[in-house]
Amino acid sequence: MEADDESDVRAYIAALVGMRAPVVPGPSGLAVPAGTADGVTAVARRLALAVLPDRRHRTEPTPGLLAVARSLVVDEHPSAPGWTVAERERLAGWVAVLIEHRGEDGVEELVRALNGD
Repeated sequence: MEADDESDVRAYIAALVGMRAPVVPGPSGLAVPAGTADGVTAVARRLALAVLPDRRHRTEPTPGLLAVARSLVVDEHPSAPGWTVAERERLAGWVAVLIEHRGEDGVEELVRALNGD
């Protein structure tokens, strides 16, 4: 992927995230059991740290991926409505790092881990 392609992809994702759909009552979109913010964050942190190329690599999430992690993973957790904004943001940061280094496979790994698989 060339630099221009990467910025186009980031702009496209940012536009999608910016088009927030209305909240619709019903089951969450993430098929995981209820859990505490601390518990879910601990799992995401463990998985994210395990995939970093080395421990000195930055663990700061890419801003675009932070929005993706927040919208597509954190906000879809069945327990998220009961968590504080700070708890959701902390989790989103670790999920964004996981996505940056593992992509969709990282999210799938997180779901499996939260389900006890």
